[in-house]
Amino acid sequence: MATLSLRLSSDLDARLTEESRVSDVPKSLLAREALEEYVSRRRRERLLAELTRAARALDPEEAAALAAEALPLDNEALEGASPDEGRRR
Repeated sequence: MATLSLRLSSDLDARLTEESRVSDVPKSLLAREALEEYVSRRRRERLLAELTRAARALDPEEAAALAAEALPLDNEALEGASPDEGRRR
């Protein structure tokens, strides 16, 4: 595992220390999880921006055809992601 050295503001260090104490999780793990989430979110945002640019460049008829083709796949993915088991009613 690589090592990274960071300078934190006093306020951020205090908040990180408090979260570590309250949650009984090492500061390094909290920082690693936060960085992983941040980097993943940035990657997703870049991908969505690229998809948006590509979609805007399409001819409207071509865009409609692609959307119609993708809709069944989207529905299938949603059905697989939300099983009825364990749902609250």
